[in-house]
Amino acid sequence: MQLDEYNLASLLSKKGLNTLLFSDPYAKLCCTSLLARQGNVVYFDFDLTFSAYLKAGLVHAPRIDVYLPSEGKFIAMLKAVLARMEQEERGCSLVIFDSINSFYTMYYSYFRLNERSSGNINHLLSVLLMLLVRQGVTLGVPVLATSMLRFRKEGGWKQSPASRRLLQKKSAFRFEVERVENELVVRVLEHENVPVGTSLSFDIFDIITALH
Repeated sequence: MQLDEYNLASLLSKKGLNTLLFSDPYAKLCCTSLLARQGNVVYFDFDLTFSAYLKAGLVHAPRIDVYLPSEGKFIAMLKAVLARMEQEERGCSLVIFDSINSFYTMYYSYFRLNERSSGNINHLLSVLLMLLVRQGVTLGVPVLATSMLRFRKEGGWKQSPASRRLLQKKSAFRFEVERVENELVVRVLEHENVPVGTSLSFDIFDIITALH
């Protein structure tokens, strides 16, 4: 299939959460970077990968605001974005929450020091995501969250079964991305209008060229 990021963007739901699942961080980066090229995009970069590529000039996104959340600043950032989504002159066409796993890592030390369980983190994640999604549904703005399928717990927080259930229950559109030889393959896992298993294939070389 000829490279056309609009094929992917047109699948994003405005009726609920969009969830991108990945095992290969570079495949995820290519996918979110293609989406970030369109319109006024708000990007919560929890793992700092996207912002590093953007700063280095390896990703081109002309109308994007990148937020770098920290434990003490994220709630204020979220409130600012929720307010911005209502502004006609600024507004935004897409909100990207990247990633669920790094959100867990950010809040893990806080909940551990306060002797709280991972269930509290799941509750916090659910509340914050649903605030974004509810605002997005009201205003017609897609909200996309990314989540790694498999990763080691060494030095980080492994996604819990509760968060997987959250994403399965709340997602209007779930899809996964992977690299297969020289192609980036996006596969539909759940969508109201598109059959499960439908896939889009993009040439990796074309993606790299398009991102500069």
